[in-house]
Amino acid sequence: MKRGKKVYDNIVIPDELSERVQQAIASVDRDKAQHKAREYKTHKVITAMVKGVGTLAAAFLICMTIGVNSSQVFAEELANIPVLGVLARVLTVRSYEITEGDVNISVEVPQIKAESPAEAERQGIDLHAHSDFVTDINQEIDAIVEAHLEKSKTDMEEYKEAFFETGGTEEEWADRTMEVDVSYEVKYQSGPYLSMVLTVSEAWVSAYSEAAYYNLDLENNTVITLKDLLGDDYINICNESILAQIEQRIAEDESSAYFGFGEDEFEEEKFTTIDENTRFYINEAGNPVICFAKYEIAAGYMGVQEFEIIK
Repeated sequence: MKRGKKVYDNIVIPDELSERVQQAIASVDRDKAQHKAREYKTHKVITAMVKGVGTLAAAFLICMTIGVNSSQVFAEELANIPVLGVLARVLTVRSYEITEGDVNISVEVPQIKAESPAEAERQGIDLHAHSDFVTDINQEIDAIVEAHLEKSKTDMEEYKEAFFETGGTEEEWADRTMEVDVSYEVKYQSGPYLSMVLTVSEAWVSAYSEAAYYNLDLENNTVITLKDLLGDDYINICNESILAQIEQRIAEDESSAYFGFGEDEFEEEKFTTIDENTRFYINEAGNPVICFAKYEIAAGYMGVQEFEIIK
């Protein structure tokens, strides 16, 4: 439910939502009779939970979370409804929580749904180029997820081996586990434009996380750049804004520790400029938000540093 709420909080619910969702469910029931028993169980769960919560928002949240994750047909039906086309274009294709040995794994993997032939023709989109572009993004996401899961298992095996080789006992090891997480968040979605962040992390003897940022123009099959959003002078615009925000944060919070600022001695790590490879996402206001990983420009306890650049 917490994961479902995170997704729900980042989308806009159309007025026609309830009617459209019911149409999608009805379509699945007609075309996929073999899923009748499962859809009936889902309906019972939705009915019971909605009675307890008593809101349309809850009904939507439960329906989307259960329906999209349990039925690819359901997800595709939603993606092909014109009113909900943008809303359901990013689907959760894998969502599970399992324990493998000493590793607890929580996974939520997104996939971008390519336009249907009819919708592509209506919008004048090159279907083949669009499909290839979306497929490449989805394959990259899958590769990142699989590599992260394999790395996490290897990290735990190596740590366990080293633990016992250095005198650790079974009793001392008993409560040691690794928490592995894969999740994503849609930051912005309007018309053909999509901004999404995929996050992978490990939490055990230390915390580790990485993020992949996807800023996409799904009509022109291109990656959106800072130059696209801010113009030719985007580097200076970003640098001036980031430096001003750093100075403001230091003035407002004396515990802030940005490398090379104030009394900090790590001058060589001080932020000076962004470049064309600087990571960012687009927020709800349509502004780029520059992102620096933990330890990149500030002390580790400061976490990921984000700077909104007002257009």
